Amino acid sequence: MKANINSILAMIAGGIVLALGAAAATSAIAGCNCPPPCCSPPVPPTPPSFPCCQPPINNVIIPGVEIVVAPSVVVNAQVQAQAQAAGVAAAGTAVLVGGGGNAGFNGAGPAGVIQNLIVDNGGIKRTAYEAERTKIKKVIIEVFCIDDKDVPHPGSQVTPDRDINDAYDGELFRCIAGTHLRATLAEYTGQIAFDHGWTMDCDKGHALYHAPGGHVECRLQTPARDCNERSLLRRFGAGIKILTMITVERYTAYREETIQGASTVTSMTTDGGVGGVMY
Repeated sequence: MKANINSILAMIAGGIVLALGAAAATSAIAGCNCPPPCCSPPVPPTPPSFPCCQPPINNVIIPGVEIVVAPSVVVNAQVQAQAQAAGVAAAGTAVLVGGGGNAGFNGAGPAGVIQNLIVDNGGIKRTAYEAERTKIKKVIIEVFCIDDKDVPHPGSQVTPDRDINDAYDGELFRCIAGTHLRATLAEYTGQIAFDHGWTMDCDKGHALYHAPGGHVECRLQTPARDCNERSLLRRFGAGIKILTMITVERYTAYREETIQGASTVTSMTTDGGVGGVMY
């Protein structure tokens, strides 16, 4: 009886030894230095659902613009950049795609509103008018006396001098009774020529008068005896006079006038111009 009990105990001890040996072998295989459950095998990672070089497309939504951007940088033996955009961008909008899931958006600038803008419908009007200007120039003068039949006769010199001093005060030419005086004047440049001259008419009974300072004008003739003009012609002949004269020229000038028109109150919207804003 005692031998049977010892046999049973020996069998139990042998089973325990075998179990401990199996556990130690399992721990050694798993790389653990302690009996289970102190060391558990690592959980394997979830396998990716896409190829390693073509990750899924990321969607980036910008208000008013629909853009689909693919990751643009993949590092392997060779660096490669990829970008894909889908949808319709608004006018004046640019999309910049970068790596690492980044993107840039260049759109129109922020809009602004200017209230109560006054628009004046007036303007500037350019009006022509006739003006005068005074000039001092050296002139040459020739005189004819025109009768009622429009026939010219030589004018009578009062003095034989051709060059008249600026201080001279008196008549230059006279006409016989029944005729009126017509003087032809031209700028004197050293030659006696009336190609670009102008005329000056006096009424009947008037002489061509020179006042000090260069003023030449028509004045009533100084009373004289009959045949005085014929006597002057016989003495001095028909001649010319050269003198410094103050002339008055007429010309067309222009002036600008501001016209006040109706004003309109309105508003204006601004969008930042051409440059836009980078977001």
